[in-house]
Amino acid sequence: MRILHWSLALVLLPASVWASTYKDLIPGARVMGLGYAVHSLAADDPFAIFYNPAGPANTPYVQFGATMGRNSSPRGTMVFGALTYLRPFEPINTATIGGAYLIERQDRGGDKDVVNFHFSREYKVPYLNLARPVRVGGNFKMINAEGLDGAGFGVGLDGGLLLRTNMGLALGISIMDLTTMVGMPRLVYGLGTSYTWRKRLTLAADMRIRDGLTEFYPGIEASFMQGLLKARMGRGLRLDLVETLAFGLGLNFSPLVIDLGMAIPPAGIFRPGGAYQASFNYRFGAPPFAGAFVGNAANEAETLKGQINELDNKKKDLDNETEVSRTNRDSTQAELKEAEARLRETQEEFRKVMKKKDETAYDLQLLEMRIPPKPQAKPQPKPKPKPKVWPDRHAAQPGETLRSIAKQYYGDSSLWELIYEANRGKIDRGFPIEGAVLVIPDPKAAR
Repeated sequence: MRILHWSLALVLLPASVWASTYKDLIPGARVMGLGYAVHSLAADDPFAIFYNPAGPANTPYVQFGATMGRNSSPRGTMVFGALTYLRPFEPINTATIGGAYLIERQDRGGDKDVVNFHFSREYKVPYLNLARPVRVGGNFKMINAEGLDGAGFGVGLDGGLLLRTNMGLALGISIMDLTTMVGMPRLVYGLGTSYTWRKRLTLAADMRIRDGLTEFYPGIEASFMQGLLKARMGRGLRLDLVETLAFGLGLNFSPLVIDLGMAIPPAGIFRPGGAYQASFNYRFGAPPFAGAFVGNAANEAETLKGQINELDNKKKDLDNETEVSRTNRDSTQAELKEAEARLRETQEEFRKVMKKKDETAYDLQLLEMRIPPKPQAKPQPKPKPKPKVWPDRHAAQPGETLRSIAKQYYGDSSLWELIYEANRGKIDRGFPIEGAVLVIPDPKAAR
């Protein structure tokens, strides 16, 4: 019981001190079952006209939807119903047009009638690298309200935006009831986000804001049997200060989709409050669910068959590789045995060669012992170097100086003046003239 208590506490989050009125109701059993957390889950729901006009954009089918429900509260019982019609707009590839009618009647609360004219489409936004197109939509509406909360006739506009990703994330934004004065709160802002995991589980949350009322709606939806059955749960509409907990079921008998929703007050099932609703949506031209189910099963069978064939091919490849490996192993073992045999033969030949070498060395020693040693020749004296003949001649090369020439011939660069005195006419500014043949005098003249 404690676990149930905390679960309910998480779902039934606190709201504003003001209560919702009958004019806050959104028709659709899926909407009720999800606890009104639907702003980012508008696709394939014809009642999205009433909460996010961007949702029906790019519908591939003509759709007709109808819903009817009953809601109880301390003020009085309310009955409501709605009809919707959507169809692709052929002049624009991704556009949808349609209309809807909503009727609400509450004892001691008031009456409300709404007629919507709808248009929505998908856009690929330039310069934004979005995985999926942005959906936008709007309604032109006529409203007639009578009752304790006000009365009057007016016209208005709704607008919505839906952003989706390939990772299952979605964001929905709407501005509803921008109307002329009809005695009811105007400008209801909606913000919703959701995450869908593998098309099986969806977590959603909505925030609805208007003057005097701000409420948070969480919801969860689980899909079973490839979408044939969907179970939902969320926080219900807080009508006339009565908190409710919502549940719902969806049955996909394509092209017919049936949704059931109900809401009960957790404070006590005998307290005036709660609701129930039934909806259906017929999509003309949609493939039957049985065909889709069989098609999905056939696709899965084909996929499994392809995987089996791929595994068989891999097994054959592995068998071939194993056979090749065995052949290579046998060949390698034969080559190894042959190499070992050659190694043994080489080692035997090497031992024979070493034995022959030792025998030859022994024979040479015996021979040297029998032959007397030869007398050693006396070393000849080295010839004396011939004395240097002076004067010498030198052809001046580029870059040479008198000091470098004196170092070359005398081994002493300080004797450059001897060369200068002997070659005054061949010296220019202290440097020998390039190509001139210089006389190199005897260095003894300096002594």
